[in-house]
Amino acid sequence: MRALALLSICSLVAFTVVCLTPGCARAQLSPELRELGSELDELDAEIALIQDLNRLQLTREQVQGLIPAVDRLRATALEFEQQRIAILRELEPAMKRMRDVLLRDGHPDEALHQQILQMQQRLAELDVQFEEAAARHATDFREILTEPQLAIVTGEEEARRQVVELLEWARELDDAAFEREVPPYAEELADPEIGLSEDEILDLLGLARAMDAEQYRRSEPELIGRLTDLFVPEDEIADRIIAHAFLHDAMADVLSDKLALMAD
Repeated sequence: MRALALLSICSLVAFTVVCLTPGCARAQLSPELRELGSELDELDAEIALIQDLNRLQLTREQVQGLIPAVDRLRATALEFEQQRIAILRELEPAMKRMRDVLLRDGHPDEALHQQILQMQQRLAELDVQFEEAAARHATDFREILTEPQLAIVTGEEEARRQVVELLEWARELDDAAFEREVPPYAEELADPEIGLSEDEILDLLGLARAMDAEQYRRSEPELIGRLTDLFVPEDEIADRIIAHAFLHDAMADVLSDKLALMAD
Protein backbone atom coordinates (compact mmCIF):
# COMPACT_ATOMS: atom_id res chain seq x y z
CA MET A 1 0.00 0.00 0.00
CA ARG A 2 3.00 2.26 0.21
CA ALA A 3 4.90 3.87 -2.65
CA LEU A 4 7.90 1.72 -3.52
CA ALA A 5 10.08 4.75 -4.07
CA LEU A 6 9.84 5.83 -0.42
CA LEU A 7 11.97 4.35 2.33
CA SER A 8 9.48 3.68 5.10
CA ILE A 9 10.21 3.84 8.78
CA CYS A 10 9.44 0.13 8.89
CA SER A 11 12.22 -0.62 6.42
CA LEU A 12 14.58 1.51 8.47
CA VAL A 13 13.67 -0.35 11.64
CA ALA A 14 14.11 -3.70 9.92
CA PHE A 15 17.50 -2.58 8.63
CA THR A 16 18.52 -1.51 12.13
CA VAL A 17 17.50 -4.88 13.56
CA VAL A 18 19.54 -6.69 10.93
CA CYS A 19 22.62 -4.54 11.53
CA LEU A 20 22.52 -4.36 15.31
CA THR A 21 21.66 -7.93 16.16
CA PRO A 22 24.82 -10.02 15.62
CA GLY A 23 24.09 -13.52 14.47
CA CYS A 24 20.45 -12.84 13.66
CA ALA A 25 20.79 -14.75 10.38
CA ARG A 26 21.82 -17.84 12.38
CA ALA A 27 19.82 -19.89 14.84
CA GLN A 28 19.00 -17.65 17.81
CA LEU A 29 20.07 -19.69 20.83
CA SER A 30 19.97 -16.83 23.32
CA PRO A 31 16.52 -16.39 24.95
CA GLU A 32 17.32 -12.70 25.38
CA LEU A 33 18.03 -12.31 21.67
CA ARG A 34 14.81 -14.10 20.73
CA GLU A 35 12.80 -11.97 23.16
CA LEU A 36 14.37 -8.72 21.93
CA GLY A 37 13.82 -9.73 18.32
CA SER A 38 10.18 -10.53 19.05
CA GLU A 39 9.67 -7.16 20.76
CA LEU A 40 11.20 -5.30 17.82
CA ASP A 41 9.08 -7.28 15.35
CA GLU A 42 5.95 -6.25 17.26
CA LEU A 43 7.09 -2.63 17.32
CA ASP A 44 7.81 -2.77 13.60
CA ALA A 45 4.31 -4.13 12.95
CA GLU A 46 2.74 -1.40 15.09
CA ILE A 47 4.64 1.32 13.21
CA ALA A 48 3.40 -0.10 9.90
CA LEU A 49 -0.17 -0.23 11.24
CA ILE A 50 -0.01 3.38 12.46
CA GLN A 51 1.28 4.50 9.06
CA ASP A 52 -1.64 2.75 7.37
CA LEU A 53 -4.19 4.23 9.79
CA ASN A 54 -2.70 7.69 9.34
CA ARG A 55 -3.46 7.44 5.63
CA LEU A 56 -7.15 7.15 6.51
CA GLN A 57 -7.17 10.50 8.35
CA LEU A 58 -9.68 9.16 10.85
CA THR A 59 -11.83 11.57 12.86
CA ARG A 60 -12.29 11.24 16.60
CA GLU A 61 -15.86 10.06 16.05
CA GLN A 62 -14.67 7.38 13.64
CA VAL A 63 -12.05 6.10 16.08
CA GLN A 64 -14.70 5.99 18.81
CA GLY A 65 -16.87 3.88 16.49
CA LEU A 66 -14.04 1.63 15.37
CA ILE A 67 -12.98 0.58 18.87
CA PRO A 68 -16.20 -1.35 19.73
CA ALA A 69 -16.40 -2.67 16.14
CA VAL A 70 -12.89 -4.09 16.51
CA ASP A 71 -13.84 -5.56 19.91
CA ARG A 72 -16.80 -7.39 18.34
CA LEU A 73 -14.63 -8.69 15.51
CA ARG A 74 -11.98 -9.89 17.98
CA ALA A 75 -14.66 -11.64 20.05
CA THR A 76 -15.69 -13.63 16.98
CA ALA A 77 -12.05 -14.44 16.23
CA LEU A 78 -11.49 -15.62 19.80
CA GLU A 79 -14.45 -18.00 19.57
CA PHE A 80 -12.88 -19.66 16.56
CA GLU A 81 -9.45 -19.66 18.18
CA GLN A 82 -10.87 -21.68 21.08
CA GLN A 83 -12.21 -24.22 18.61
CA ARG A 84 -8.83 -24.31 16.90
CA ILE A 85 -7.08 -24.86 20.23
CA ALA A 86 -9.34 -27.83 20.96
CA ILE A 87 -8.47 -29.45 17.62
CA LEU A 88 -4.76 -28.72 18.04
CA ARG A 89 -4.81 -30.37 21.48
CA GLU A 90 -6.14 -33.49 19.78
CA LEU A 91 -3.52 -33.18 17.05
CA GLU A 92 -0.56 -32.77 19.40
CA PRO A 93 -0.41 -36.35 20.79
CA ALA A 94 -0.83 -37.78 17.30
CA MET A 95 2.08 -35.68 16.06
CA LYS A 96 4.17 -36.78 19.03
CA ARG A 97 3.43 -40.41 18.22
CA MET A 98 4.49 -39.73 14.63
CA ARG A 99 7.74 -38.19 15.90
CA ASP A 100 8.43 -41.12 18.20
CA VAL A 101 7.92 -43.68 15.44
CA LEU A 102 10.19 -41.79 13.05
CA LEU A 103 12.92 -41.40 15.70
CA ARG A 104 13.01 -45.20 15.88
CA ASP A 105 13.36 -45.39 12.09
CA GLY A 106 9.88 -46.84 11.94
CA HIS A 107 7.01 -46.28 9.55
CA PRO A 108 3.86 -44.68 10.95
CA ASP A 109 0.82 -46.82 10.22
CA GLU A 110 -2.00 -45.73 7.94
CA ALA A 111 -4.38 -45.20 10.87
CA LEU A 112 -2.07 -42.56 12.36
CA HIS A 113 -1.70 -40.84 8.99
CA GLN A 114 -5.48 -40.77 8.58
CA GLN A 115 -6.01 -39.46 12.10
CA ILE A 116 -3.66 -36.54 11.46
CA LEU A 117 -5.15 -35.92 8.02
CA GLN A 118 -8.68 -35.76 9.43
CA MET A 119 -7.70 -33.23 12.07
CA GLN A 120 -5.95 -31.12 9.47
CA GLN A 121 -9.12 -31.23 7.39
CA ARG A 122 -11.13 -30.08 10.40
CA LEU A 123 -8.74 -27.15 10.80
CA ALA A 124 -9.15 -26.23 7.13
CA GLU A 125 -12.95 -26.32 7.44
CA LEU A 126 -12.76 -24.17 10.56
CA ASP A 127 -10.69 -21.62 8.65
CA VAL A 128 -13.40 -21.37 5.97
CA GLN A 129 -16.08 -20.88 8.63
CA PHE A 130 -14.00 -18.20 10.32
CA GLU A 131 -13.44 -16.31 7.07
CA GLU A 132 -17.19 -16.21 6.48
CA ALA A 133 -17.94 -15.11 10.05
CA ALA A 134 -15.25 -12.43 10.06
CA ALA A 135 -16.36 -11.04 6.70
CA ARG A 136 -19.85 -10.42 8.11
CA HIS A 137 -18.29 -7.81 10.41
CA ALA A 138 -17.24 -5.76 7.38
CA THR A 139 -20.68 -4.14 7.44
CA ASP A 140 -19.76 -2.43 10.73
CA PHE A 141 -16.63 -0.91 9.24
CA ARG A 142 -18.40 0.09 6.02
CA GLU A 143 -20.87 2.10 8.13
CA ILE A 144 -18.04 3.95 9.93
CA LEU A 145 -15.57 4.62 7.12
CA THR A 146 -16.08 6.84 4.09
CA GLU A 147 -15.84 5.51 0.54
CA PRO A 148 -12.35 7.01 0.01
CA GLN A 149 -11.18 5.42 3.27
CA LEU A 150 -12.63 2.06 2.29
CA ALA A 151 -10.88 2.37 -1.07
CA ILE A 152 -7.57 2.61 0.78
CA VAL A 153 -8.33 -0.36 3.04
CA THR A 154 -9.55 -2.67 0.28
CA GLY A 155 -6.92 -1.66 -2.28
CA GLU A 156 -9.34 0.11 -4.63
CA GLU A 157 -7.21 3.24 -4.48
CA GLU A 158 -4.16 1.17 -5.38
CA ALA A 159 -6.18 -0.37 -8.23
CA ARG A 160 -6.76 3.08 -9.72
CA ARG A 161 -3.04 3.78 -9.53
CA GLN A 162 -2.37 0.51 -11.35
CA VAL A 163 -4.75 1.54 -14.13
CA VAL A 164 -3.02 4.91 -14.51
CA GLU A 165 0.33 3.11 -14.76
CA LEU A 166 -1.17 0.68 -17.31
CA LEU A 167 -2.46 3.50 -19.49
CA GLU A 168 0.79 5.44 -19.31
CA TRP A 169 2.76 2.29 -20.13
CA ALA A 170 0.60 1.61 -23.19
CA ARG A 171 0.92 5.23 -24.38
CA GLU A 172 4.72 5.07 -24.21
CA LEU A 173 5.05 1.94 -26.36
CA ASP A 174 5.86 2.17 -30.03
CA ASP A 175 3.69 0.24 -32.51
CA ALA A 176 5.87 -2.86 -32.58
CA ALA A 177 6.16 -3.06 -28.80
CA PHE A 178 2.41 -2.52 -28.40
CA GLU A 179 1.60 -5.39 -30.80
CA ARG A 180 4.10 -7.63 -29.07
CA GLU A 181 3.49 -6.88 -25.38
CA VAL A 182 -0.08 -5.69 -24.92
CA PRO A 183 -2.24 -8.51 -26.39
CA PRO A 184 -0.89 -11.20 -24.00
CA TYR A 185 -1.40 -8.85 -21.07
CA ALA A 186 -4.93 -7.99 -22.22
CA GLU A 187 -5.72 -11.70 -22.52
CA GLU A 188 -4.55 -12.20 -18.92
CA LEU A 189 -6.62 -9.26 -17.65
CA ALA A 190 -9.82 -10.06 -19.56
CA ASP A 191 -12.79 -10.75 -17.29
CA PRO A 192 -16.15 -11.44 -18.95
CA GLU A 193 -17.92 -11.21 -15.59
CA ILE A 194 -17.25 -7.46 -15.43
CA GLY A 195 -17.88 -7.02 -19.14
CA LEU A 196 -14.37 -6.48 -20.43
CA SER A 197 -13.06 -8.88 -23.04
CA GLU A 198 -9.52 -9.04 -24.39
CA ASP A 199 -10.54 -7.09 -27.49
CA GLU A 200 -12.26 -4.38 -25.46
CA ILE A 201 -9.17 -3.93 -23.28
CA LEU A 202 -7.00 -3.68 -26.39
CA ASP A 203 -9.40 -1.12 -27.87
CA LEU A 204 -9.28 1.04 -24.71
CA LEU A 205 -5.49 0.92 -24.53
CA GLY A 206 -5.22 1.58 -28.26
CA LEU A 207 -7.57 4.54 -27.89
CA ALA A 208 -5.41 5.96 -25.11
CA ARG A 209 -2.35 5.65 -27.35
CA ALA A 210 -4.04 7.43 -30.23
CA MET A 211 -4.93 10.53 -28.20
CA ASP A 212 -2.80 13.63 -27.98
CA ALA A 213 -1.95 15.01 -24.53
CA GLU A 214 -5.01 17.25 -24.28
CA GLN A 215 -7.43 14.57 -25.48
CA TYR A 216 -5.95 12.10 -23.01
CA ARG A 217 -6.22 14.57 -20.13
CA ARG A 218 -9.94 14.99 -20.83
CA SER A 219 -10.61 11.28 -21.38
CA GLU A 220 -8.39 9.83 -18.64
CA PRO A 221 -11.10 9.68 -15.90
CA GLU A 222 -13.45 7.74 -18.19
CA LEU A 223 -10.68 5.34 -19.25
CA ILE A 224 -9.69 4.77 -15.64
CA GLY A 225 -13.31 4.12 -14.72
CA ARG A 226 -13.68 1.51 -17.47
CA LEU A 227 -10.52 -0.37 -16.51
CA THR A 228 -10.45 -0.09 -12.71
CA ASP A 229 -12.83 -3.01 -12.15
CA LEU A 230 -10.15 -5.31 -13.55
CA PHE A 231 -8.01 -4.64 -10.48
CA VAL A 232 -10.61 -4.04 -7.76
CA PRO A 233 -11.42 -7.02 -5.50
CA GLU A 234 -14.95 -8.38 -5.63
CA ASP A 235 -17.26 -7.39 -2.76
CA GLU A 236 -16.87 -10.73 -0.98
CA ILE A 237 -13.09 -10.52 -1.15
CA ALA A 238 -13.17 -6.85 -0.14
CA ASP A 239 -15.16 -7.75 2.98
CA ARG A 240 -12.52 -10.30 3.95
CA ILE A 241 -9.77 -7.74 3.35
CA ILE A 242 -11.55 -5.25 5.62
CA ALA A 243 -12.00 -7.83 8.38
CA HIS A 244 -8.38 -8.95 8.28
CA ALA A 245 -7.14 -5.36 8.24
CA PHE A 246 -8.94 -4.62 11.50
CA LEU A 247 -7.92 -7.95 13.06
CA HIS A 248 -4.33 -6.74 13.29
CA ASP A 249 -2.92 -7.82 16.68
CA ALA A 250 -2.17 -4.23 17.69
CA MET A 251 -5.32 -2.63 16.25
CA ALA A 252 -7.24 -2.26 19.53
CA ASP A 253 -4.27 -0.78 21.41
CA VAL A 254 -3.31 1.58 18.59
CA LEU A 255 -6.87 2.88 18.20
CA SER A 256 -7.12 3.47 21.95
CA ASP A 257 -3.79 5.30 21.95
CA LYS A 258 -4.84 7.44 18.99
CA LEU A 259 -8.13 8.31 20.67
CA ALA A 260 -6.31 9.38 23.84
CA LEU A 261 -4.17 11.77 21.81
CA MET A 262 -7.06 13.30 19.88
CA ALA A 263 -8.51 16.60 20.99
CA ASP A 264 -12.12 16.64 22.15
